[in-house]
Amino acid sequence: MFKKLLASIGVGSASVDTQIHQPELHPGQLMQGQVVVQGGQSEQAIEKIELVLMTQAEQERGDSERQVAWPLCRLPVSGGFVIGAGETRVFPFQMTLPLETPVNALRTHSGRTPLVWVHTDLAIAAGVDNDDRDSLLVLPPAPLQTLLDAFARLDWYVYGSDVEVGTAHVGSTISTLGCYQEIELRPHGGSWRVQEIELTCLSDGRTTHVLVEVDIRFGRDSYYILQMGPDFARQDWVAILRNTLPL
Repeated sequence: MFKKLLASIGVGSASVDTQIHQPELHPGQLMQGQVVVQGGQSEQAIEKIELVLMTQAEQERGDSERQVAWPLCRLPVSGGFVIGAGETRVFPFQMTLPLETPVNALRTHSGRTPLVWVHTDLAIAAGVDNDDRDSLLVLPPAPLQTLLDAFARLDWYVYGSDVEVGTAHVGSTISTLGCYQEIELRPHGGSWRVQEIELTCLSDGRTTHVLVEVDIRFGRDSYYILQMGPDFARQDWVAILRNTLPL
């Protein structure tokens, strides 16, 4: 009885450990792994196990911004069950990363890239819930990497990247996760004309739609839309950027 009382307040209760087989993934890829639940000092009833893919995003509040943990998608792993004292239960899972999952495997001059992680919620009936947090390295999809390589050849580098709470519109394509990523580029050696470029990429699985915001020094920002279809790898993106943007 005393062990059950301790477990109900979190002492000697069941614990959870999520093990991701491949913690480096591209958006749209399948993430696989297992959730290991270890029983505590006494038998406990578990209400559910749920995985939540999270990112860190900036949310505007009046004249200020704050960092918030933003859920991108959820995966129920298990419903209710009872785990005995010292018992180990293993639950395999599969989760497809959304195509709009923020990319953080970027070399940036500022070191600023979005955090992406998997939060595991072990809901314990009549007890203190347990959780786990596992970081993910999200690699640039091929169209984005091709575009960044083209900018690099034009002497533009990735300065930093953030995730903003809100909805992005790229032509008729609209973001779906309640947040969107912006990638900031700056020119090596500076530029008398263009101060910064921001990229927002939305993929529908076939075409990557790119909003390019050009920050004109001492002028109004200008906006351009690029379409990177299935044949993007056969196109000369250095020439396209030169002919499209006021670089």
